[in-house]
Amino acid sequence: MKDFEHLLSVWQEQPKQPQLSVDDVLKQVKKGINKLGIRVLYSIAITAVALIFTSGLTLFAVYEQRLSYIGLFVMLLGMIAYLVLQIGDYRTITKHDLTLNPAAYLKSLKEYQNRRAYLNGRFYYAFALMICLGISLYTIEVFQNKPLIFRILYYTFCGVYILIATFYLKDRLIQREQKKVSYLIERLERLEGQFE
Repeated sequence: MKDFEHLLSVWQEQPKQPQLSVDDVLKQVKKGINKLGIRVLYSIAITAVALIFTSGLTLFAVYEQRLSYIGLFVMLLGMIAYLVLQIGDYRTITKHDLTLNPAAYLKSLKEYQNRRAYLNGRFYYAFALMICLGISLYTIEVFQNKPLIFRILYYTFCGVYILIATFYLKDRLIQREQKKVSYLIERLERLEGQFE
C-alpha cells in the first residue's frame, strides 16, 4: 500500500501540461498554413511560367531532329504532372476553414503531409528523371554546333547541379517543411486533446 501511495504522490507531483490558448494556437496554425500556402503558390507560379516557356519552344521553334520535340514533350509531361500535384496540395490545405471545423482541418493537414511526402519522395525522382531526359534530348540538337568543351562543361554543370539538388538541397527543404507541418499537427492535436 505504501508503494501505491508513493507512486500516486509522484504521479500527482508531475508538472501538468500547460493549457493552450485556443486563440494563440489558431493564430499560429493559420500563420503557418499561410506560409505553406504561399510557398506552394510560388512553386505553382514558377512551374506555370516554365510550362508556358517550354510550350512556346515546342509550338513556335522549328527543329530539324525529332529528339528535340521528344525532349520538350517529356519536359512538358513532367511539368504538367508536377503542377497538377502542386495544385492538389494547395487545395488540400485551403479547402477547410480552421475556425469552423478544426477536426476536418486536422485531417486535411495530415492528408497534406502524406501528399507532400509522396511528392517529395518517389515522384521527385520520376520528375527529375523526366526533366533531365527532356533537357538532354533537347540540347542534342541545340548544342550540336557548339565546341566540344562547351558541351562537356554544360553537361558537367547540369549533372553536378542535379546531384546537389537531389541529395543535399531536397532533403534539407523536405525536413524543414515536414517539421513545420508536424508542429502544426501537434499543436492542433494537443488543442483537440484539451477538449476531450
